[in-house]
Amino acid sequence: MRGAQAFALILVGIVLLATPLLLATTAESQEEERVLKVLNYSEYIDPEVLTIFEEKYGVKIVYDEFEAAEEAWAKLKAGGGGYDLIIIAHSYVRLAIEEGLVQPLDKEMVPNLANLDPLIASHPADPNQDYAVPYMWGTTGIAYVATCVQEPPETWAEFFDPHVIEPYKGRVSLLSELTEVIEAAMIALEIDPTVRENWNPDTMEQVVKLVSQVKPYLAGFYGASQYIPALANEELCMAQAWNGDVMIAAEENENVKFVNPKDGAIYWVDFMVIPRDAKNVEDAHRFINFLLEPEIAARNAKAVWYAPSIKKELLERYAEETGDEELKALLEDPLVYPGSDVKLVPSPVLDKEMQSLVEDVRVRIMSPVSESTDGAANSLYLGVAVLAVIIAVAAIAMKVIARRR
Repeated sequence: MRGAQAFALILVGIVLLATPLLLATTAESQEEERVLKVLNYSEYIDPEVLTIFEEKYGVKIVYDEFEAAEEAWAKLKAGGGGYDLIIIAHSYVRLAIEEGLVQPLDKEMVPNLANLDPLIASHPADPNQDYAVPYMWGTTGIAYVATCVQEPPETWAEFFDPHVIEPYKGRVSLLSELTEVIEAAMIALEIDPTVRENWNPDTMEQVVKLVSQVKPYLAGFYGASQYIPALANEELCMAQAWNGDVMIAAEENENVKFVNPKDGAIYWVDFMVIPRDAKNVEDAHRFINFLLEPEIAARNAKAVWYAPSIKKELLERYAEETGDEELKALLEDPLVYPGSDVKLVPSPVLDKEMQSLVEDVRVRIMSPVSESTDGAANSLYLGVAVLAVIIAVAAIAMKVIARRR
């Protein structure tokens, strides 16, 4: 009995001595598990920025990429897909807010909101930054390779003309982000995409018909990670593209050029949001604030060639203080900051009906054989089907007659 008591006392002593060590180990383990999961467009951040944040705040970033806003939207619809921060196109921001898919921001945790450009901050997707914070903005136009295309299209109307792109069959791409395709097609059809009433079934019929006419000549519907190398390697001759991506491709191949279409360059803004089911909300706020610092915004701008959402004068001041000639050149580049001679068409914010129209167009355009709105092909298929049924019925009837005989 005494031996048992002594053993028990020794065991208790060991537990008491080990408890602080166990607690310290547990705390250290929890600290090691501090992770921030981020989802962003491909080719849309300086990788060094992620490393700086990790070292500064002791957070491990799990960073994934997507090609089209519809992919990020699907993640948000599923509660965030396990991500703590998602960059998404302005077109889906209001829907995300209305459907309760994103968390409200604690603005006290994001003091760098004061750095935002007032024009970009006032974007109708979320003009008060209650749920979403602008990340970067840019334009959508036409990329081309000068050694392949001697007379590039200057308008969306020309770009969507089958006769114009037929010589480059298999070497032309449209964006995988269908809202951009629809908006460009609407401009080509001389339909203003900024007018809500123009987003209706009749307009979408015209869009489907127009895109279906050029689809046989396309290499595909590409995201940035696809068309950037394809342009640089001259596998593509032309592409519907985002301005910053084209400048990245042009760094590798000086023959890659960009056109802001005369009938309207689409102007867009991408936003940072915290999904409904995000786990690391504190570090998500911290990362948003971090990206709005002039030094970090400058790094990203030089890496991806897009205009950050912060005030241009803050970047100019930083470039002057640091003697950053590369940043100075970027701030003066008309492809990054378009001049007054460029017709900018703001991409609209989608509501539920508009989003439904987009999805319908997506299904029809992405199908192996796009629908034709003139009804000729459908009528032919229907006629063949009816004839086949008639022949089958006649054959069965003949067999029945033969058996009776």
